[in-house]
Amino acid sequence: MARAPGETRGFSPGERGGKAQLDLVDRCSQHSTCRRHAIQLRMKALILPRPTLIILCTVCPALFGWHPLLAQEKPATAADYEREELGVNPYTAPSVADIFQQLDDLRPLPFEQLKRDFPQATHSGREQMGMVFGGLVADGFLIVECQKKNLVDDLGRVLLRQARSLGVGDRVMRHSASLTELGRRGDWIAVRRELIATQNDVEQAMTALRDQKLAHLISLGGWLRGLEITSSAVESKYTPERAAVLWQRDLINYFAEEMKTLPPPLAHTPLFEKLSTGVSAIRNLLNHAPPDKMSLSEVKALHAQARELNLAIAAGE
Repeated sequence: MARAPGETRGFSPGERGGKAQLDLVDRCSQHSTCRRHAIQLRMKALILPRPTLIILCTVCPALFGWHPLLAQEKPATAADYEREELGVNPYTAPSVADIFQQLDDLRPLPFEQLKRDFPQATHSGREQMGMVFGGLVADGFLIVECQKKNLVDDLGRVLLRQARSLGVGDRVMRHSASLTELGRRGDWIAVRRELIATQNDVEQAMTALRDQKLAHLISLGGWLRGLEITSSAVESKYTPERAAVLWQRDLINYFAEEMKTLPPPLAHTPLFEKLSTGVSAIRNLLNHAPPDKMSLSEVKALHAQARELNLAIAAGE
């Protein structure tokens, strides 16, 4: 489905790089080969030693033919290299534009079927709190897509509460009031912009805290909730074309490998053992099903698995 004119481009020039990120994603999405190789390179950057990474960054653009596109954006800075070294990358700070685009492609969305109550339980584990926060951001995407004014205020309060638990409340606080005001006015393009700014600030906080694992888990929580929303939307109105939106093999392979790197005391807790098993099941399903041939039964299995994992994440300890 074509995006409405200006829907993700109505940004002021100074909006924390949000417009530049969206423009880059929009252009890359028009070149699937470019986007696929860029994803693969970023994944390799997390596991390869620094000298190899430098060689890849130098040689791969010439091989794949996508360096002119990237060269038009701002050059890499010391902060960019620091973020990569800390594991803060397009997965740990997932592209808001990509998630919004998925939901755009599945319109109209059955909100009453897709919504859930905001998690209210307390969580003693920082890692679980991080995944809850990521899931709330995904809930925000759904609220914005369906233009639910009455829920934006609650979303801002819950996001702020979770951000404070994570130690990044100051960064989210200034966005909470803005989200509420913009939502009440029905300025949904501006609400999108504010969510992008919030996401950018959380990424910066993860860089400052040097908390690589938590950054990955926030991303995983958001992706799993987004997968639950999109797979349910496809299940309710199935076509092979709509099902192809769910095919995110690079992402699930990335998250499955990340689960293997968790510290043993965390990996062997009941929650993370369940998550590891569930993520592996999703990986097997997506690696088995081609994007243009995902069946309704496979979509249902994907939805059930994502829902089960999100219920486990939201449950209090």
